[in-house]
Amino acid sequence: MFKLAINGGSPIRKEPFPKWPQFGHNEIDLINEVVNSGKWSYNGPKEIEFSERFAEYNGTEYAICAANGTVTLQIILEALGIGFGDEVIVPGLTWQATAACCIDVNAVPILVDVKEDSWCIDPAKLEEAITGKTKAVIVVHLYGSNPEMHKIIDICKKHDIYLIEDAAHQHGTTINGKKIGSFGIAGSFSFQESKVLTSGEGGGITTSDKELVQKLDALRNCGRKRSVLAGDFKTSSNGYYKEEGNFIQSGNYRITEFQAAILLTQLEVLDNQVKIRDENAKYLNKALKDIRGIKIMRREKETDIQSYFNFAFRYNRKFFNSLDVKIFRKALSAELGCVIALDLSQDKLKISI
Repeated sequence: MFKLAINGGSPIRKEPFPKWPQFGHNEIDLINEVVNSGKWSYNGPKEIEFSERFAEYNGTEYAICAANGTVTLQIILEALGIGFGDEVIVPGLTWQATAACCIDVNAVPILVDVKEDSWCIDPAKLEEAITGKTKAVIVVHLYGSNPEMHKIIDICKKHDIYLIEDAAHQHGTTINGKKIGSFGIAGSFSFQESKVLTSGEGGGITTSDKELVQKLDALRNCGRKRSVLAGDFKTSSNGYYKEEGNFIQSGNYRITEFQAAILLTQLEVLDNQVKIRDENAKYLNKALKDIRGIKIMRREKETDIQSYFNFAFRYNRKFFNSLDVKIFRKALSAELGCVIALDLSQDKLKISI
């Protein structure tokens, strides 16, 4: 009889998993270039180049960088004028920042349940939660699943509320030919070390709204407003922006040229990495779908390319002699040689691929 690795047997996987983040000489070369340039702070040529390339990659008019994927959500709400007394609908299963950003601007996060087979916000329950105080909904593209965007877009239009995308987990996911982060008024991304596109720390915002991007840029830059040059909010002839004399209240949420340099190199390999993850996930789902007690996550039929922060599936202990999920997790970790993380519920598992 096969002996489990947790019981002293030989593990199924004997080779170590690839380390993350991955890097090469390009990152080192660009970092050296930044060091020698003497331009280390915000709005340098590397940040401007990455912002424009990230906007183009996501199919939006604009993109800006910020300190992290938490503050990006906060300043999106601020730029939209959302604050005291306003309600923002968020999924009940997400990283705490999705709800905390609402509290940070004195708004009220309204938690709405998620769908069992995707762990993304349930459109029907979302619409039920809308009141006269609702100003926006923040949808989360969680792990390797997406909300039913076509339904959510229709609901937001019907009730005239803002759609904000928390896309921290899924740089590169494409639905019906459109990248996530381009469906709503703004998309929020994280560049933290564990994320699909990383510079160690950092965040990004995508939008096609010119007025909004000006407000967002001021909010991330100590309240400094930049003028629109050549009729657009993009690079001026000398590679920099002209700052106006008027200010708004805010803090410093900028990134550095070092982070932007790393992001430029990481963006070059992103599509290939997303493709590999998507292929791995399809292979795993095909292998897992016929195992009793294991339920794979739903993939929306409109999804062209699925990016993955984590691969997730559902575990039902009653098909495993009521085996506690903690023991199941340890046994699986021992076989694969990696840590299988326990999610918020005792019946939810996620693994990195």
